[in-house]
Amino acid sequence: MSFDLAFWYSADPVDGTSALGTYRAILDEVPEPVAPNVAVGDFLADVVKVFPDLTEENMDSSPWMSPLYFSDAFVVASISWSRRQVMARGLAALARKHGLVCFDPQAESIIS
Repeated sequence: MSFDLAFWYSADPVDGTSALGTYRAILDEVPEPVAPNVAVGDFLADVVKVFPDLTEENMDSSPWMSPLYFSDAFVVASISWSRRQVMARGLAALARKHGLVCFDPQAESIIS
């Protein structure tokens, strides 16, 4: 079982309802559901410095359930259920640092 989080930049305030629509559009591969932003790449670089993306070599120690799904506009992380609390806190802090939305689709809410 996994715990998913999604990250993207938005200049406008985002609530759970609008974020859910954006998240679904990302997963449905709707063209450009959010605009590319350099902060997304900076966030991703910081994340993989601490928690490298999932590979065959690190699958026993990685917090990821699947490889990170990302573009220059968003990152979707599928986290091991047993590590969800610690990872959610750390990833939310990194998202704040980079000015990104951190969306929890399980609760349909923004993590601030």
